[in-house]
Amino acid sequence: MRLDHVSQASRQGRQVAGYFGRYAQHPEVRGRLGTVDGRDAILIFEGAAVAPAYFILLEWRDGKVVLIRDYRYVPYAARELG
Repeated sequence: MRLDHVSQASRQGRQVAGYFGRYAQHPEVRGRLGTVDGRDAILIFEGAAVAPAYFILLEWRDGKVVLIRDYRYVPYAARELG
């Protein structure tokens, strides 16, 4: 599995372990399943916001997630979701 923090850093294999667990440490952040340009995504909302602050794209192969592309560091991309 690969993790790509868009415009920041990439990680692979064991370095990705615990990635989603970090979100549990931030109760003001919540995720909702959705799609972005027809691709599976997790839309991330902060606080009481009704529009997503950013999103995470997921790429699947043989029923397993092989790529997590996190757009946390490019929040302007979420503004394009309308």
